[in-house]
Amino acid sequence: MTDQHPADATSKPGSALLAACGVQADWSDCQRQPVGPSASTDPLAWTSELFHRPPAWVASALALRDRAVALFGIRTAAEHSFRVRASNEHEALIGTDDKHLDFRASIRCVDGAVEVITIVQIHNLLGRLYFAPVRLLHPPMVRQMLRRAAKELDPAAERP
Repeated sequence: MTDQHPADATSKPGSALLAACGVQADWSDCQRQPVGPSASTDPLAWTSELFHRPPAWVASALALRDRAVALFGIRTAAEHSFRVRASNEHEALIGTDDKHLDFRASIRCVDGAVEVITIVQIHNLLGRLYFAPVRLLHPPMVRQMLRRAAKELDPAAERP
């Protein structure tokens, strides 16, 4: 099913956990992956699959990011990871706060799809400089992460 219905960008839907998180969005993005009726509806399973087992090129890009940001005193992914801050039956919220920006990502299992909604609050010039390339790379990275995760968590997904 994932090859016939690839992950795509969509307008930002409502998210109870994001609304309550306190981060004011300077930037937001929503990517949606259609899934079959037998796909997992556990947002924590999707969160784990998405962020702890990314595609190889995404893992390489994050490793490169960690080497670059360490030069500017920004915490690396290993230092703050993608920890779950809150969850409910349909949604998990991850995120971190740092001196340059705060981010939250909601992973929601709703209406035959999995959505990753990301919001970013930029604090200063360092945050603007850091986020300039990230805003371009983030949407295709999340789409690829969703496609890969769907192959693991959606039994109806076509496999290579």
